[in-house]
Amino acid sequence: MKKIILILGLIIFGSSQVFAGYCYSDLCAPKAYDLSSRGCQITSKVTGMTFLAEKIAQCIIRRELKKETKEKFKVEMKSYSVNDLLHGRFKSLNISGKNLEIDGVYLTSLDIKTLCDFNYIQMDKKSIKFKENMIMGFTTEISDTDLRKTVHSSGYLDKLNKINLSGMGITFFKLTGADIQIKNNKLYFTIKVTSPMSAKPVSIVIRSDVKVEDGNIILTKLDLVNLLTVIDLSKLTYLLNVLNPLDFSMDVMNNKNSRMSVETVDIIGEKIVIKGTVFIPKSEK
Repeated sequence: MKKIILILGLIIFGSSQVFAGYCYSDLCAPKAYDLSSRGCQITSKVTGMTFLAEKIAQCIIRRELKKETKEKFKVEMKSYSVNDLLHGRFKSLNISGKNLEIDGVYLTSLDIKTLCDFNYIQMDKKSIKFKENMIMGFTTEISDTDLRKTVHSSGYLDKLNKINLSGMGITFFKLTGADIQIKNNKLYFTIKVTSPMSAKPVSIVIRSDVKVEDGNIILTKLDLVNLLTVIDLSKLTYLLNVLNPLDFSMDVMNNKNSRMSVETVDIIGEKIVIKGTVFIPKSEK
């Protein structure tokens, strides 16, 4: 899968393990270095060269994001001078998009911004080197429609159909389908299972809250909406967290070169708002 953070790493001036419990400012470079002289920065700004270089960089990033994701993004970049920008040194980068579909993941909105005051990347024809850690904060909004479309397009159902479920000594041999809704500040799962007790698939409706634990989104406070109370809820909690559809949605933020941590998740009416941090580590020398 194409990952948006990997895309960003590949296009800036030309990059899964979860981390949690860190203050991002402790991971930033302690101070800016290798910058052009103050006089050069002033000259670059006064002559409009810094502004022009920023606009060109924004255009390049928008174009490459469009090429890789088929989606439109707004891009804003701030640098110290044209020379610094050409050498991969910049103050900030903000990227945002609305009504996105990236590799079968649907998002109402996605906003990503660098959190360090100094960012430094070197690139040649063959490789990209992060001279300093890059820390990026993200906020994404997922609607009820988004999540349902993701569930039906991302391979979620293929994974679900391989699961067997047991409860009270009864084995439900196969999960045959699922649906999900976000409503009334809750997640509602409808899971269809085949059972020796029924010739037809039986629908189980489960209501759930969400919370953040160790940088991950987990489902919590599960309860059954319909009358199939013979199901062991502890097993359902484990099963649904294994199949957590929000993991599929957030997978777009991950790749082998970055580490993601979710900080907050809130269900508001019929949408989910997720905020977190992505850490791209400094390249090894």
